[in-house]
Amino acid sequence: MAWNETKATLTGRICTDVRVYNADDEERVFAVFSVATNERKFDKETNAWVRGRELFMKVKCFRRLAGSVAATFVKGDPVVVTGKLYTNKWEKDGQTRSELEMEASAMGPDLTFCKIVLLRDERSGMPIETVAA
Repeated sequence: MAWNETKATLTGRICTDVRVYNADDEERVFAVFSVATNERKFDKETNAWVRGRELFMKVKCFRRLAGSVAATFVKGDPVVVTGKLYTNKWEKDGQTRSELEMEASAMGPDLTFCKIVLLRDERSGMPIETVAA
């Protein structure tokens, strides 16, 4: 781990299709999608919860995580994503452009908003089993 990496955890919903790219071998497969988050605030004047500011984050993940994400999640799913943040910079029409991105190191469903069926990986040393949702 580098000392100056910016680590973050993001909770929200996948708001684009999960796109998978494969550069001819399993080591270079990656997935790209976006996650939307929304603040929810209690408005004392209306005595109701209201929507606050939003964040749309482009997320990339690589290798085994990319395959698992693509096989598991679809647009609209509630997720928790942990990874490092960085600014992706490029030039277009003579102007420098930038975009904040997250490189995911781990990802799972947000159990606040869903239930899941868990299949254990054989490599974990435990048999594959189904846990009732």
